[in-house]
Amino acid sequence: MSRVRVPSIPPHINSGMAKAPNIGIEVSEIMAAAAMLMKPSKLDEYHDDGFKGLVQFIKEAKKLAGTKKFVFGPGLQTKAMKAFQGQNGEDITNTNPPYDEWLTAVIQGISAAKSTREWAPARAIESGTSITSTVCTNVFLTGDSWPSEIAKFKVNAYGFQSYNSSDIVLKFPINKPKGGPGLAYYGISLKKKPSVKSPDPTIINKAFDSVLKSHPDFPKIQKNIADAREKYFGRVVREAFTKKTGPLLTLKGESKLPAAANNKALMKINIKDKSASGKNRKLVDLKGRGGVDLVDTSIKGQSDDSIFGPITSDPKTSMKAYVNNKLAGTDSVYPEMIKVVNEYGSIFGEGLLNLVLKKNLYKEIDEHQFAFALITGVGEVNKDGNPKRALETVQAKGLYTVLCGLSALNDGGKTKYEVVMNEKANEDSKGAKVFMTVMKGRIPVLDLQLRYKGSFAGGTQPQFFATMTFQFVRILKEEYGKKCETP
Repeated sequence: MSRVRVPSIPPHINSGMAKAPNIGIEVSEIMAAAAMLMKPSKLDEYHDDGFKGLVQFIKEAKKLAGTKKFVFGPGLQTKAMKAFQGQNGEDITNTNPPYDEWLTAVIQGISAAKSTREWAPARAIESGTSITSTVCTNVFLTGDSWPSEIAKFKVNAYGFQSYNSSDIVLKFPINKPKGGPGLAYYGISLKKKPSVKSPDPTIINKAFDSVLKSHPDFPKIQKNIADAREKYFGRVVREAFTKKTGPLLTLKGESKLPAAANNKALMKINIKDKSASGKNRKLVDLKGRGGVDLVDTSIKGQSDDSIFGPITSDPKTSMKAYVNNKLAGTDSVYPEMIKVVNEYGSIFGEGLLNLVLKKNLYKEIDEHQFAFALITGVGEVNKDGNPKRALETVQAKGLYTVLCGLSALNDGGKTKYEVVMNEKANEDSKGAKVFMTVMKGRIPVLDLQLRYKGSFAGGTQPQFFATMTFQFVRILKEEYGKKCETP
């Protein structure tokens, strides 16, 4: 008997041009949480029905988000509910379709739910618990402040208020084992990508020195890095005012730069950017080329709009391009930071491993009450708003699995984790970044990039972006319940 399809909006009428706004929360997290409150067979129907099915999913998810089953961290519900609206901010209708990015988030949420349902029951059995249904009783969106029921699982450790990086916490119905509450809560750190063949998304992006927050030498290391950064970018800014660069920037009127020895004052100068509603911009963060008034730094004083853009790829016409070009060259701030990495190599290696893979999480919370996994949701829509391909999934990387993989690298203390330069990647790169690898003996475990994201000014640090190496992923369990492969 053929199933009856619920009438929805007609074939895709999205212009394909409108870009979804930033609602302050990852829409894929909302959709994945909602999917865990739906039956697996229903998710298959929504996906198979294409654009109409994805829209029906959103409508059902909105209903669920209004129930007690869907629990939000403080301040998140108002933001999250925007993900269930059409492009004009009202309910989805024939003339008010959802954004394509949010249709993609639905597919990624369904994919993530399927991966989670393959992982969680097996993890429960390992803990002596049995899940009685893969439809959750509650889902929790965490945010900065976690809902009260799960607040005890938010871990303040290793210099981080949220060492437990779960974006979503799921509560399954279980048969409790004798003598304990049982494993009912499952934390998910959710990542996303268009297809299974796409490069893996970064697991973290954290400030360079955050890896050493819990180390006793952290204050000294932080000061050394700050001093090196201030000296370097101060020099770059001064060069921008010289003939060596054209100059890129010129001083207007009675303007003068602070004395050569006073880079601190130089880096504190704020220019009001009228193209960005009066936003403060440091000199190092100017984008274009032109004259700068340091006497009157207000919007009125900056009569030369060209200093705020446009951004070009030519370091002779764009301050942004000039700074990026310096960072990508041999005369860069990164060597000073690499010195710190070299000096604290094994500490950086262990710290990154702990930060990225959460290897000490079960030392902080009871592994028989809370489980953790990295889940990747996969999918995207085509120009018609339909899934581009059949539903794809990526195997969950549960913390037990990761710990098993790390144990396979244990050689009795003969080798330490260390951070080494990826010479080939650095040689091939033309960007303002540095490539490194966390190694354990001869086995690469994490691929790292160190690069600036956004501003170069103030106390802004370059950030580590990390992914697991394919060698380490191969070492992880191929199927739940199997032993790790020994390298």
